[in-house]
Amino acid sequence: MASKNLNIDRKYNPHLARIFSNSVISELVKCDKPKYIPEILSVSGFNSLLDKNLKLKELFNTVYNYLAKSYRNEYIYKNAIANKILLGKHSLNTSFMLTEFRASNCKADAVIINGTSNIYEIKTELDSFERLTRQVEAYKKVFDKINIIVSSNQISKVQETTSDSIGILELTPRNTIRTVREAASRKHLIDQGVIFDSLRKKEYTSIIQEKFGFIPDVPNTQIYSECKSLFLELSPVDAHDAMVKALKTRGNNTLKDFISSIPYSLKAFALNTKFNKKEKDQFLALLDKPCGCLLNPATH
Repeated sequence: MASKNLNIDRKYNPHLARIFSNSVISELVKCDKPKYIPEILSVSGFNSLLDKNLKLKELFNTVYNYLAKSYRNEYIYKNAIANKILLGKHSLNTSFMLTEFRASNCKADAVIINGTSNIYEIKTELDSFERLTRQVEAYKKVFDKINIIVSSNQISKVQETTSDSIGILELTPRNTIRTVREAASRKHLIDQGVIFDSLRKKEYTSIIQEKFGFIPDVPNTQIYSECKSLFLELSPVDAHDAMVKALKTRGNNTLKDFISSIPYSLKAFALNTKFNKKEKDQFLALLDKPCGCLLNPATH
């Protein structure tokens, strides 16, 4: 495999990485003749590695394994977190992973909700550290434990720019995750108002109902402000723990079953998909079909 990789034109690596995006996989499921995957496999030279009888799920794994060695983009990190931490250390019965979760003026790369909240900010070899300080300050207002996950050559930079309470993880050359510095618990220091603004309406109203025994009887235009005023009466720890309980409801059983059925290369995709049940079932069926039947080579 390593020698054959020389046939792949690496300038197409960013385009190969898009194979794991929601938009590209949606095209695969929803279109009779998807264009993106056949075309990028063809122009990149990846077709030369593939047996037409290879199942689609094996194709995804093959592309993923290549990228994990040659182009460790954000998806590779997210998928490592999904496989090594969420599924490796926790259980889908008690834990859930959110991606692109809004915290103040930032979007968290990956958040694992179990008994508490754990944020994983990804800094790949392709990223700059310009926004890291601002991101960490935003995450301090919402999450219990903050972790930065980087490659080995970035560890010292994170150590120099973050406090000892911030965890540091390394995505090793073998794509395992090594703890460099444990994250400290800091939920007693969160900002109740910022947490409130990170929640959906049905989540914060359920919290208000549970904590205060009622939902304010006011016009819809005033529900947000009235509920927020009540939420601010909670202690930081109570507000944080109520958020954790509310966010767990986003991990429904249908999604849990879907994640369990997906190959390892697609776990992070599965956690972030917007597919309905029918589309999930269609995708699972496609994964077991030979890729040659599904992906006709693009013509140029």
